[in-house]
Amino acid sequence: MQIFRNRRGWRLFCLLLLAGATPAVPAAEDSLNNLKQGGFWSIQFENDLWGSGDDRFYSHGTEISYLSLKQPPGWLSGMGDALPFFKRGDVTAVQYAVGQKIFTPEDTESRNLILDDRPYAGWLYGSANLMSRYVDQPNLQVGNILGITVGIVGPSSQGDSIQKGFHDLIGVDKPNGWDNQLEDEPGVLLTYTRRWQYFHNLGSGVAFETAPHLVGALGNIYTYAGGGMMFRLGKGLRNDIAPPNIRPGFPGVPFVRPSDRVNWYFFAGMEGRAMARNIFLDGNTFKDSHSVDKKTFVADAQFGFAIHYQNIRFALSNVWRSREFEEQDDNVQFGAINLSFFVPF
Repeated sequence: MQIFRNRRGWRLFCLLLLAGATPAVPAAEDSLNNLKQGGFWSIQFENDLWGSGDDRFYSHGTEISYLSLKQPPGWLSGMGDALPFFKRGDVTAVQYAVGQKIFTPEDTESRNLILDDRPYAGWLYGSANLMSRYVDQPNLQVGNILGITVGIVGPSSQGDSIQKGFHDLIGVDKPNGWDNQLEDEPGVLLTYTRRWQYFHNLGSGVAFETAPHLVGALGNIYTYAGGGMMFRLGKGLRNDIAPPNIRPGFPGVPFVRPSDRVNWYFFAGMEGRAMARNIFLDGNTFKDSHSVDKKTFVADAQFGFAIHYQNIRFALSNVWRSREFEEQDDNVQFGAINLSFFVPF
C-alpha cells in the first residue's frame, strides 16, 4: 500500500492504531487485579498475499477475540476441572473468539472440479478458551489453554461471498470454482495446549526466551497432536505471551500488560503436527465430497517482530507450512498481522 512506502505514512499508521485503542492507559505498575477492570482485544489477519504472493491453498484467515481476567463462566470452569490434565493456578482468564478461514486450490481460474488439488472450503466459527497460569517464577512461567470451538463448514460459512467480494474490491480476478466447495457440515473442536516459558536475562533490559509447547486437537474439523518451540529476543518479554495465531498454529494470547516503556522483540519458532483428521483435505465427514490424500506430518516455521507500547501491541510475521497433501506442488507461505490492545472499563 502506498501509505507504507514512506516514513510519514508509517507514523500516521501508528498514530491511528494508538488513537483507535483507548485514550485511558493504566500505569505500568498496575497489578493484575486492576487489569480485571477491562479486557484485551485482538484482531488477526492471515493471508497468502503477504507470503507467497499467490492466492492458493490457505488463502485467508480472520479472527477477532476478547480476553478477560474475570471469573470464567461456570460451564467452562467445570469442563477444565473435569479434565485431570488441565491445571488451575494463580491467574485464570477466558478468551472468546469469532473467525473465518478460506481455502482454495492452486488453480482458481477453472470452473471445473480439480481432482488432484485441494477442495474449496470456508470455515466460520466461534470459540471459548479457558486459560490458566499455574507456575510464576522469576525465570519460568507455565500455563495451559483448554478450548472449545463450534462452527460451520460449507456454503453457510460465506467463504465464497467474502473472497469474491474482496477480490472485486481490490480489482483482481475472482475465483471461479466455488461451486465445487465442501458441503455444509457443523463442526466441533476441542483443543488443549500446554506452554513453558523460560526467561534468560542478557543485560540492559534485553532477555531471551525459550518456550516449548505441546498441543492436541480432537473433532470432525481437526484431529491432531503436535509440539514445538518458540524463541523470543527483546525487551519486556514478561509483559507479553506472544501474538495469537489462528489454529492450527503457534500458541499466543491477546494479553499485553500496559507499559510506559517501548517493548519489542523478534520471535521465531517451529511446530510439528501429526494429522489424523483435516476436513479441508479429507472432505466432508457424513457426505460425499471432494477430497485429496493428506500428508500425516505437517510442519510450520514462523518468524516475526512485535512492538508494544502502553496498552497496544502490533506484530508482523511470516509463516511457512510444509506440503499438506500428496498432490501439492509447493509449500504454503502466508503473512500474519496482529493488533492486540487493552481497553479499561
